[in-house]
Amino acid sequence: MSARGFNSIVAVSIVTVTAFSACAPDAFQSYKATGFNAYLDTVGNQCQPLWIGGQSLPQIDSQYAGSWQSGFSSFLDMTSRLYYNRMSPADYRGAVQSLALTSTDTRTNNSIDCIIAKLPANRPSAP
Repeated sequence: MSARGFNSIVAVSIVTVTAFSACAPDAFQSYKATGFNAYLDTVGNQCQPLWIGGQSLPQIDSQYAGSWQSGFSSFLDMTSRLYYNRMSPADYRGAVQSLALTSTDTRTNNSIDCIIAKLPANRPSAP
């Protein structure tokens, strides 16, 4: 492989890692996001039953997402953006309703209300 080809691969890898890390600040390093993890624990404990459309999340943990893994990843990404002030509560509501494929489901809206209500007053803008 030529030096130019190697440099292209390195450049693409750096761009890819940077793009993924910009999506959800803690999606790949959640062990470092102690504030966000504490928030998820609070939501998981105080917002039960937690429903997103027809999906019940007994805990906010990928092992409980079952066949809803891609939806769970999107939900976690949106919740991270909300927590880190990268998405407004109104935009979060619309995004989660879109994920749930409904805007009128009472269980989903009650869950969204609780998730928003549990936000800390002084949310950080980065992990």
